[in-house]
Amino acid sequence: MKLLTTFSLLLIATLANAQNKRFIYEYQFIPDSTNVSEVKSEMMNLDVSDEGSQFYSYDKYSSDSLRRAEIRKMASSGGAISISADAGKGSVKYKISKKYPGYNVFFHNRVLLDNYKVAEERKINWKISSEKQKIGEWNTQKAETDFSGRHWTAWFTSDIPIQDGPYKFHGLPGLIVKLEDKTKSHIFNLQGIKNIEELSKDIISDKNISINQKQYDKLIRDFEKDPTSGLKMIQSGGITMKMVDGQNNHMKEMEQRQIEKIKKDNNRIELVNK
Repeated sequence: MKLLTTFSLLLIATLANAQNKRFIYEYQFIPDSTNVSEVKSEMMNLDVSDEGSQFYSYDKYSSDSLRRAEIRKMASSGGAISISADAGKGSVKYKISKKYPGYNVFFHNRVLLDNYKVAEERKINWKISSEKQKIGEWNTQKAETDFSGRHWTAWFTSDIPIQDGPYKFHGLPGLIVKLEDKTKSHIFNLQGIKNIEELSKDIISDKNISINQKQYDKLIRDFEKDPTSGLKMIQSGGITMKMVDGQNNHMKEMEQRQIEKIKKDNNRIELVNK
């Protein structure tokens, strides 16, 4: 029997001595299928408690926190509000929450001015292989599944008896250490583990509009056809204000930039919603 390394012993002690954990993943993804040489990387957190988990972009969350702090500070001082460049970091806008013990999965995203919550009703059916692999300090086992238009391979470790993982993935007899799709367009790798006091209430808004997948898909299609539609008419004090000519020209420029951005975001983590 192999002796455990000092790192392994410390890590097992960390897992045993706290209920709430943060699993830190590096997420590498190719947003544009026509430009596979452009690989983006983002640090993602999976925060776990007895009640459930939250999966979100650390880069985006820290950016939003910085923005809120700057606005509060400038507003209290009475000065002009300007946001630093660092406050715009983070490409992954969505968040995922799971409720234990049933592992009810919810997708959270902001579209224009509203936050939406979409319940995931599809099951993830895993095929567990006998193949094993050592990844870092972890003894892992292979599992595969087809989900939303992609074939996924996961490597999980029963050393961490948490049936969770990055994005919507869960249901294996241990934490997912590595996850990638067949094209290697989306890859998640576990980088670290730390104890946390509790799940933050600031990450996922409690002012969500609950809609089903079909409604959300239509919302996104409408948004992508006209990405500035919600900004063209501004409601204020019960009065609707239309954009004047100069503002309309600026809006057209914004719309064109958004359309070009959407065109380059053609290799999303979910290809179909079936």
